[in-house]
Amino acid sequence: MNASQARLSLVAKHLTTSSSPTNIVRTATAKPPTFRERNDYKYFLPIQTRWTDNDQYGHINNSIYYHYIDTVVNEYLIKYCGLDPLDKSQTKPIGLVVHSSANFYAPASYPSVMEAGLVISKLGKSSVTYRVGIFEKKSNNGNNDEHNLASVVGGFTHVFVDPKARKPVVSLPTEILAGLQPLIV
Repeated sequence: MNASQARLSLVAKHLTTSSSPTNIVRTATAKPPTFRERNDYKYFLPIQTRWTDNDQYGHINNSIYYHYIDTVVNEYLIKYCGLDPLDKSQTKPIGLVVHSSANFYAPASYPSVMEAGLVISKLGKSSVTYRVGIFEKKSNNGNNDEHNLASVVGGFTHVFVDPKARKPVVSLPTEILAGLQPLIV
């Protein structure tokens, strides 16, 4: 038996002995984080639901949550990062969504106020990945009770590009970076 065959024989022997029922070691697998807790987020925006947000089943339609996610991200970019959606100069980079996702955990319905929590989960040279938790605020006898677990957790990734050439920027402008820094986790 040559050296290669000997190594293969050892690997085969290891696989057959380590997979026998007496040698199997079961370990608990950790659940991946869901980022549902309110303290997972750094910035919050209240959003009033509308009658038209409800679907035929009496809860907020899944697609509407993407509106909420888009609202909190762009409101933050306008308020803290210098985004000007009405800027006609075409000199500042614009963010294009290249990926989006959402996980749905609990229904919510109109009338209620949702709070969209925001953090930056990844910051690249030309891209930003946002994580958003959508929390429902309940009104109980005039008191607003905050839910500490998100109904929905989602987000998206922006790639910032030159508005004319639509090519990714070499690096994010200083104003955008400075505005995003407080949200990085």
